[in-house]
Amino acid sequence: MNIKLRAIQAGSLFFVSVITGVLPANAQNPIVQTIYTADPAPLVYKDTLFLYTGHDEDKSTWFVMKDWHAYSTTDMVNWTDRGSPLSLDTFKWAEKDAWAGQCIERNGKFYWYICAKDKISNGMAIGVAVSDKPAGPFKDALGKPLVSGGWGYIDPTVFIDDDGQAYLYWGNPHLYYVKLNGDMVSYDQGTGIVKVPLTEEGFKLRILNAHKTFAWAKSIDGLASHSVKSKTNDKYYWYVSATDKNTGRKVIGVGIGEKAIGPFTDALGKPLITDHCGEGNINPTVIRDDTEQPWLTWGSSELWYAKLNSDMTSYDPGQGPAQIPDDKKEWFSRRIAGTVNSTEKRFTTYEEGPWIYKRNKLYYLFYPAGGVPEHLAYSTSKSLASPQWVYGDTVMAVIKKGGAFTNHPGVIDYKGKTYLFYHNGALPGGGGFNRSVCVDELKFNEDGSVAEVVPTPGLEQPVGSPDPFKRVEAETIAWEEGTETAKDPAKGMYVTDIHNGDYIKVRSVDFRRGAKLFEAGVTAISGGKIEIRLDSVTGKIAGICDVKSTAGPKSWKTVTSRVTGLSGVHDVYFVFKGGEGELFNFDWWRFASLK
Repeated sequence: MNIKLRAIQAGSLFFVSVITGVLPANAQNPIVQTIYTADPAPLVYKDTLFLYTGHDEDKSTWFVMKDWHAYSTTDMVNWTDRGSPLSLDTFKWAEKDAWAGQCIERNGKFYWYICAKDKISNGMAIGVAVSDKPAGPFKDALGKPLVSGGWGYIDPTVFIDDDGQAYLYWGNPHLYYVKLNGDMVSYDQGTGIVKVPLTEEGFKLRILNAHKTFAWAKSIDGLASHSVKSKTNDKYYWYVSATDKNTGRKVIGVGIGEKAIGPFTDALGKPLITDHCGEGNINPTVIRDDTEQPWLTWGSSELWYAKLNSDMTSYDPGQGPAQIPDDKKEWFSRRIAGTVNSTEKRFTTYEEGPWIYKRNKLYYLFYPAGGVPEHLAYSTSKSLASPQWVYGDTVMAVIKKGGAFTNHPGVIDYKGKTYLFYHNGALPGGGGFNRSVCVDELKFNEDGSVAEVVPTPGLEQPVGSPDPFKRVEAETIAWEEGTETAKDPAKGMYVTDIHNGDYIKVRSVDFRRGAKLFEAGVTAISGGKIEIRLDSVTGKIAGICDVKSTAGPKSWKTVTSRVTGLSGVHDVYFVFKGGEGELFNFDWWRFASLK
């Protein structure tokens, strides 16, 4: 595969990084090939679906993201690049990390909620930008964050209920929400920031087969547990509060497994700790001192400890179980509070990236579920004002081939169908930090449950068709190979970096009774030709349009050519031919119909 990845500044033109590769002719996913995109957020406004995405910088080894992008469609298969109407520069308080966001319309204005690192607090924060148009330009609505609280304040999603109440949800690894006021840029201070309880009923225990691990246990408390990785044998150990069915007493069991989320097998066939466990949430937690010595701690009002041996399934009887001495309590408390491990004490499957959707008076919360790599899951509630979430099931399993270790849902209804947007790592050079947005249809079972979505090469049926007899922007693309998009402050978006053999595919174009003439807006560099081919990159040639040299890259002109054999519905391929180097820029196209 040939990959061209670059981002350069040339005068007043900002050239956007582009990816090229050779993929199946029927490929539609990922739906954007010109840059790496992530964290999709769809919005329907009037008859158009707008899609807002994050932007992974090329060749990243972390989530390096500096701006957000917008696209639009009226048929779900051809996507018009609207450029980047929002960036970190929009928010003077933002330092870096232009991560996930969502845009929503209210009373003719568009509010785009984003997260970024706050220069002042040095933590993640959520801001809001506003515009009079869905594609911007946007400006910072507040000049400061709307909410700020550290690392977990990421991935905002916004929903306006039927009664007009708007909700803003966010969070990793915890889930929060506020009730937004009518102005959409402030929230109800009386209700304040609500932390949603991540219960087993609502979000399912993260540990696989948790309740089947210990045969001796009457029950376990999966919300009082800790999964840690050994420093000596590359195994994971799960310490969990349980009730011994033989004695009825609170105890601590330990399981061993290959992954942080299990499944685990009982390491001992009996409890590890039977003393000083009390009756409450004993919350076992493993901490390490400066020598990497592991200590198992537990308790509620009183803290206890035992010095674990290297096998992680036994302890030094000379140092535990015993109550933590008064002069050690502060040290142990700090270590317990700061404990971070492979699951960060994440007890349920909820990970991040929430998205709210409503159907038949039932609220659905879609979210990436963990651990890592993430899959997509959902929970439901009958209310948002006082939500009681109930876990549903998996929406999309971990994408094994061409996936990223994260995922991010966006669910919306459009033209009679429901769609799930997500991201993978399938484009050339893609992966966990270079992701790409995809879409597939989402369906519901008769009982309202969500049918699991298996990623496909792309949507089979469009829900509309481009009108070839009206001006169509050249950056309206179903698939492309080799080109880039660029933005000029005066002209807007257009297609550039066109070389011999590159092409653009526009899907399901309805020529009705026929067309006789093709015209396009271009500016030539060395010049070349546009071959108009039908249904494949090597398909029947309907016409060839010459693009001769112009006065320069900013000198736009209209070129025309006659076409034949164009009637009915076809996929149209604009195949670019010429010599070496860049050929020309391509702004728009249109056909003239047969009378």
